[in-house]
Amino acid sequence: MKLSVCIIVYKTKYLEHSFASLIDQTHKDVEFLILDQEDGVWSASEFLEEKFKLSEDSRFIIEKGPNLWHSGGMNKLANKATGDVIVIGSNDMHYPKDFCANIAKYVQNSNSQVFCPILCRWDYLNNRALTQEIDTIGINFDRKLCFSEPFSGLALKNTSIPDFVDGPNGALAIFTKDALDKIILTDGFLFDLQLHYKNDCDQTLRIKKLGLKTEVMKNVIAYHDRQAAFYKQKSRSLIESSFIGDLRLLKKHLRFEFKYFNPFLASIYYLAKFSFLLIRYPYLCKQIPKI
Repeated sequence: MKLSVCIIVYKTKYLEHSFASLIDQTHKDVEFLILDQEDGVWSASEFLEEKFKLSEDSRFIIEKGPNLWHSGGMNKLANKATGDVIVIGSNDMHYPKDFCANIAKYVQNSNSQVFCPILCRWDYLNNRALTQEIDTIGINFDRKLCFSEPFSGLALKNTSIPDFVDGPNGALAIFTKDALDKIILTDGFLFDLQLHYKNDCDQTLRIKKLGLKTEVMKNVIAYHDRQAAFYKQKSRSLIESSFIGDLRLLKKHLRFEFKYFNPFLASIYYLAKFSFLLIRYPYLCKQIPKI
């Protein structure tokens, strides 16, 4: 079974250790599709070539181009994928050497088409420690359309992991080729270009509409030093992106015929949420005309 692993690279902070873990994968039938979206002469792709000589490794296909953000970049890579299974990955992760092998084995024995591995925290600043603290296990939402990342911050060994979640996290998601083709054929894209932040929440809703279930791969673990995490203070740009993402999600999905949430409860919840945010962060008012 061939895997296509798609990764966008920007800056060089994690690359030495993240790509060392990719090169070391035991599963051999894999292509790594890498998109360098950094401007300038000295960028991530130059760093990787100098450090690892990836041009000599036929598994790695590296392309350099303009910054299309996460949605545009991943759409570009997914369209180039030739594998039976497509892995949407990130450069700020450590991948155990059996990561790809466990994915291939799991998919072969499952009837699902969308999958969510377990992401634990990669404590990169503390000797790059691989912890058992859960970073995220996919995305869930409730009847008022409140999105959450289940079990974030809990200890993996003390947590009862569910068989399914509503959708995969955008940092690490796995699709069979059939599922990918179905999503793209229906919507025209894997990720919505109008959404930079919350694009995986939008994808979760679209996956639910298509009747696809997202199965949790309980034996597939990667480690993530997420830039926007529950234990880190949010920057102004992140708060603005999150606010815009919520507004665009509502504009796109708040319909009375969508059975997976209650539009009345969602309207009340988001009215209260936006009122609180606009009082606390008045600068968000400037973002409303952009929707």
